Amino acid sequence: MTRGAPPLTRRHLLAGAGGLGVSALAGCAERFWSRAENNGPDQVSLTIKTVPADDDAMASMIVSRFRENVEAAGIDVSPEPITESELYRDVLLEGEYDVFVIRYPGFDEFDDLYGLLHSQFVSEGGWQNPFHFSSVTADDLLEQQRTESGETRRETLAELFEYLAETTPFTVVAYPDRIGGTRQSIDAPAPPQRAIEFIDLLSTAPAAAGDRDGPLTVGIYGDGLTDRLNPIAVDRNRVPGLLDLVYAPLVRRPSESWEGAAGVASAHSPSNAEPVPPEEYVPWLADDVRWDDTGRLSATVSLRPGLTWHDGEPLDADDVAFTFRLLADTSLGTADSGIPAPRYRGRQTLVDTPDQIEVVDGLTLEIPFGTTTAPAAAQFLTVPILPEHIWEPRSELVAERQTRALTTNNDAPVGSGLLEFSEAGPEELVLEPVADHVLRDSVSTNVPAVLDGFPQFEGLRYNLSPNVGTMVDALLAGDVDVTASPLPPEQIESLADDNAISLLTAPSTSMYLIGYNTHHPELGNPNVRRILSRLIDREYIVSELFDGLATAPTTQESLLGYRDGDDRSEPLSLAGFPGTDGELDVERVRRLFDEIGYRYEDGVLLR
Repeated sequence: MTRGAPPLTRRHLLAGAGGLGVSALAGCAERFWSRAENNGPDQVSLTIKTVPADDDAMASMIVSRFRENVEAAGIDVSPEPITESELYRDVLLEGEYDVFVIRYPGFDEFDDLYGLLHSQFVSEGGWQNPFHFSSVTADDLLEQQRTESGETRRETLAELFEYLAETTPFTVVAYPDRIGGTRQSIDAPAPPQRAIEFIDLLSTAPAAAGDRDGPLTVGIYGDGLTDRLNPIAVDRNRVPGLLDLVYAPLVRRPSESWEGAAGVASAHSPSNAEPVPPEEYVPWLADDVRWDDTGRLSATVSLRPGLTWHDGEPLDADDVAFTFRLLADTSLGTADSGIPAPRYRGRQTLVDTPDQIEVVDGLTLEIPFGTTTAPAAAQFLTVPILPEHIWEPRSELVAERQTRALTTNNDAPVGSGLLEFSEAGPEELVLEPVADHVLRDSVSTNVPAVLDGFPQFEGLRYNLSPNVGTMVDALLAGDVDVTASPLPPEQIESLADDNAISLLTAPSTSMYLIGYNTHHPELGNPNVRRILSRLIDREYIVSELFDGLATAPTTQESLLGYRDGDDRSEPLSLAGFPGTDGELDVERVRRLFDEIGYRYEDGVLLR
């Protein structure tokens, strides 16, 4: 069984046998019985899934380089390009994959790892634990960091990253810069991604205001972008910012990377993923949040008076409490074990239980958080609020472990945001400003500074293109004001010679990652996952494929999703590329596999 066990660390010695993780032991058992039943060894084989090059050229090129090196290591590799919706289904719902490569939007805070890796989510769909990773040690550390702050939390997180570096459920290849283009009349510091960034653009007058009218037009590309406007489904709409503009939260996390968003900037860098103090969150539907940590942590949330849904129905505290109950169980108690929404699962677990949320009156709620610290608990309040009168009927069961809330396309979403859904077609999706929204009322107090001047445009129009080339053509033709879908570096040259276009580049927390299905008979072995994670030259990828417009991970934290990490983070020691300048040292790789008990025959790695 030694092949499946990672090297012991201080934490493992304290945790005992439980620290090895269920997945590693399961992998040993599967290989043992598989070999007992088979007549002879087979070649190790893997399928790598990602989206086609037309949807994400960089993901396709990363897979190509990774595949070459894995094949050189004697492994049979089958690349399988599939649409993004199919990839989400196979990886996040069905668990039908060996390895996947995808551009992941990134983390806001260290606690985001809780939803991604905690074993309580191992049988659920969605971005919570799609790797089927199960470890008592990781669970313990993920839970512990939620109850700590300051240096104590840093020490716990350091142990967590040390353990995850050894067990490697996933690994980051690179952090691509945000690349886009804008008409020079639009003052965009970066391609917009978050709702608050779109709101800032809509609040800023264009340079040539007298020469134009109509909506702000945003260019995006992809297939079937508006097929699903369901805010809680795992394969939800992929239009940047859309649903967070339509469905408003109680508070918004400040957008630290958006320097143009007056009144929402924060001194806390998202790349370091340090907790943002609760008082720095931007009040939205909530007029006030009062935290009480004299015993077990709780929050008293006071809503703004006069809130309504886009269909005119009043929004009150019952809608807020309902939203949290629905996310915890979309069947609202009709299914025996509950059917949670696959979105926001990590944040759902921050509260003791949704049933304990107390509606004090029409505008006030008491939310219990138990031993969770306030900086971690504040993320719970960023979940978009849903109208009870529309979503309560959708709690009916339509299939095993499926409710209508999870299967509806939600073609005409009704929310409470500053923008409301107007129309959608194959070439555009249009949002219109809500004229009588409370946040636009001249007598309202505590209005976020980012809304000064909102709106300077007659709404927001998404221009939908089938591919990146068509989106760039629309920008050059003047049909698009600013792009939101990422541009690959090779598209930069097409924008460089147009004096009416400004190129936008900015660091981002999004990442290209390689994910492993630990239920695979070989990938259940953390030693195998660690070696595979080394078979990609990250510095070479950044230099040659991204033309330097990306950042390679250099610390344990950044290898696991936190771009810059902390100065105290351990430098990489387990992910060094066995080769030089992108060229693999095949003999060195074979020695790595030999050291963990695998063997070769005629250059083929045998299981």
